[in-house]
Amino acid sequence: MVELSLNFTVPDGAFMLTEAAAARINQLTEMEGRVDQALTIKVKPGGCAGFMYDMSWVPVTADGKKFELDGATLIVQTADLRLLDGGELDYIEDLMGSQFKISNPNATNSCGCGKSWA
Repeated sequence: MVELSLNFTVPDGAFMLTEAAAARINQLTEMEGRVDQALTIKVKPGGCAGFMYDMSWVPVTADGKKFELDGATLIVQTADLRLLDGGELDYIEDLMGSQFKISNPNATNSCGCGKSWA
């Protein structure tokens, strides 16, 4: 079982956006008319390994730490920063498709399907 404590220090500069991720966020906000919205990443308990990522759109005024690059805004919930410290959001396109990809140095293992991590 995974246990979380809300008593922690928030890391500074804990998460990075790549240029590809920023470009895709900007493209999606423009295509979908998401004026004054930002992409957010939340860490949720679940999956077979312990944690899962949840990405959605929120107002740019939403609570959390804001990470900005080239006009794109990503918001990470303050309580999730210690689990994502040193991580990076990228956007990849290859023969298998395209997707946002989170690289997280704090993930020590993941499940076989790749949907959850610990």
